[in-house]
This record gives sequence, C-alpha cells and structure tokens, in this order.
Amino acid sequence: MNENDDSGDVLDHLEWVKSPSLSHWNHHRLIEARQLIYETTGELYDTKRLQMLPLDERFGMWVLSDGRKDYGIFWAMKLNKQTARVLAFSISTDLQGKGFGAQGWSTFALAAKNLGMKRVQLEVRQDNTAAIRLYHRRGLRPRGYITGFYRGHDGWLMMGPLRVQASSQ
Repeated sequence: MNENDDSGDVLDHLEWVKSPSLSHWNHHRLIEARQLIYETTGELYDTKRLQMLPLDERFGMWVLSDGRKDYGIFWAMKLNKQTARVLAFSISTDLQGKGFGAQGWSTFALAAKNLGMKRVQLEVRQDNTAAIRLYHRRGLRPRGYITGFYRGHDGWLMMGPLRVQASSQ
C-alpha cells in the first residue's frame, strides 16, 4: 500500500464522534489537541487549562477521529439559555477543505438545536478566510473586532442564528 492509499483509508474512516470529558483524556491526547489548536489558530494553551474548559457535555464535545487518533476538535459551551459559544474548532491542516468543517458544524449544531440553542457566537482570526466563509454561510456575522487576540493577529467576534446547514449565500 502506498502513502496515498493510506491517506485515503484514513479519510474513509474519519467521523465526528462525541468525546469523553477532557478530564478523562490522557496527557498524550491533551498534548496532541493542544498542538492541533496551536497549528490551526496560533493559540497555545496549557493542558491543565484545556481540561478546565466549561464544555457542554451534551452538545459541545466532539472530535474528528478514526478511532485511534483525533484529527479535529469542536468544543463549545452554553453561554446562556439560548446561545452556544464555540471555544475551539480545529481541523488538521492537511484535512482542511475536504468537508470536515461543514460536517463538524452540522454535528454540533444539530445536537445544540435539539437542546434549545438558537444562537451561536465565536471568535475567529481575521485572516482565516475559509472559516469565516463557513460561518458566514451559516448566518454568522462580525459583531466585534478583537485586537491582538491571536498572538499578534486580529480577530472577529461573530454571532448569528444556529443553523445546521449552510445557506446558498
């Protein structure tokens, strides 16, 4: 089997699955998640801080996994009775642009909507055009400007309705 066949095999077996509580993750898995966040956002977190994130266990703890390794994370919390806040949404750079972001969003949004969430907010680097496009197609719009939030890069605070699927806009 050549290298390309192996990567195709990984793609065939990746799915967004509910994650156990981060307090149950081993140190190696936390380090890998920390590295994934750093590579995709420039944010560097202490593993103990990651374990303390107030993730909603009903809708906000997802990993893109092949059953052995995580290739993406989608973590969110309940901000108030009707609003979810995305705390981390990262997909391995070599898997970006293959539809996994849209799948992750839909997985999260369906679970959150089923629990009464109607709105969502998040922060995103201003130069992350692919993510901004994904959010925009789901109805989110910039509502605030964040200076230097991402290690010298500016960001947007985006908010909008919680939509499972993208609009055609």
